[in-house]
Amino acid sequence: MVERIDMDHDHVRIIVLDADPAGAEDVPARRRDGELWELLKSPLYATEVAAGDIVKVINSEHGTFELVRRGGNVCVQFYLAAEQADSAESTRRVVEFFERELKPVGGRVDNQTLGLVSCTIPAAAGFGTIENIFSGAVEVFSGAQWQYGNVYDPSSGEPIGWW
Repeated sequence: MVERIDMDHDHVRIIVLDADPAGAEDVPARRRDGELWELLKSPLYATEVAAGDIVKVINSEHGTFELVRRGGNVCVQFYLAAEQADSAESTRRVVEFFERELKPVGGRVDNQTLGLVSCTIPAAAGFGTIENIFSGAVEVFSGAQWQYGNVYDPSSGEPIGWW
């Protein structure tokens, strides 16, 4: 069976707070109403949001937004080790690993670039399950690291607790 790809979408710019220099990432989204947008994929670089979230665009040029509603998904960003970060083959292997491991829990790979992959997992899968999958990936891909994109407050580092 061939998966149908929904091409009826646009992009919204989401600010990347911890970049130096500061920047923004274009994230696939669908307009819901006025300035409200539903994110269709989890971002590679930006934090605080995941696929399914509804955001209100405050400043489209700078990527500032207001989170209106959580979509119930966790964003996880996975970084290959520096010596593998420029390898298309290593990135492909990571994507294949996550496609296999995330499917049973309703998760998916959303975005990728050399050395970096973003994934979306339903929060209902449970943090223990998510951590087991990504800790297992670090064992397979030595030196890799991962982070939750929308679980911790970017200023304080404290859990947001939306789940």
